[in-house]
Amino acid sequence: MKPHRSNAGFSLVEMTTVILIIVVLAVIYFLEIDSYRERRMSEMAAKTLMLAAKAQEDFFAREHRYFDAKISGNGLNSTLTTPDGIKTQVVAPSGVVLSIKTEGFEKKAFTGNAYYKGSKIVHKYDSETGKITTVPRSQEDLE
Repeated sequence: MKPHRSNAGFSLVEMTTVILIIVVLAVIYFLEIDSYRERRMSEMAAKTLMLAAKAQEDFFAREHRYFDAKISGNGLNSTLTTPDGIKTQVVAPSGVVLSIKTEGFEKKAFTGNAYYKGSKIVHKYDSETGKITTVPRSQEDLE
């Protein structure tokens, strides 16, 4: 009797194809996760800006003026504090930068910017219109 040779197993081409498919799927997965994280953190920046606008309006109701502020979540959550020392509910998560600048001598209006450091967009708020807009980040937003 002749010994029976089995061709069971995978060829080198089949193994390479499977590995290539797994690598492509992994790359797609990690790109999607990164994109999701960027969108989520950008939404957090917009939420932080809206909370800061509310805190500004609350301060204006007490003091009849707005205030300048800048907070940045550098590894830790940072809280916005009013000039009279009151901590607000505004917390900048790690990686989110919030900047508020008053306009005019009497400080009766303000603009605010918030963005996630890894994002390509910035959220802008204008107290005179009460609207938030989203625009591409420019060089001046990086400062």
